[in-house]
Amino acid sequence: MADILPEKWMKGVAITTTVLAVIASIASSRSAFFIAKAQLLTAREGSQWSYYQAKSVKQNLVQAQQVTFKSNILGATTPEQKEFLTQNLKNYESDIARYEEEKTAIKKEAENIGKENGIVVRKGSQFSLAVVFSQIGIMLSSVGALLRRKEMWITGIIIGAFSLVFTANGFLLLF
Repeated sequence: MADILPEKWMKGVAITTTVLAVIASIASSRSAFFIAKAQLLTAREGSQWSYYQAKSVKQNLVQAQQVTFKSNILGATTPEQKEFLTQNLKNYESDIARYEEEKTAIKKEAENIGKENGIVVRKGSQFSLAVVFSQIGIMLSSVGALLRRKEMWITGIIIGAFSLVFTANGFLLLF
């Protein structure tokens, strides 16, 4: 009778470690995916901010040229000069307005990428935590089986349950 109970208990350990290993495998795969995706999004976000900076530099150059043309209009001696400078001044004003619109769109895109990246990083961290808790649960269950300590197996199950919570949260992002 005493030999039958340990066999049933050992089957539970085997099932527990198998389930936790599957969870660890799934969570590890998803964690790697989200880490790679976060790296790509970080690069894209940085690229967008660089593009924003480039547009700002161009806008500043046009604004500096605009100031020059405004002062040149004051010194224009012929109507043709004045007309030429006025037309260029209008072109610069439209360029400045265009750069401002482009910068707004670029900034919005960069901020959206940043928000998406934040979600991706959170999901990846949830899956990483799931892997950690799965591995701890497997280790405790295995050592409990080796030492024939049922309380270690139960502790492994409890800690392994956290891996289920983190895996589910990685998929659903509830908290």
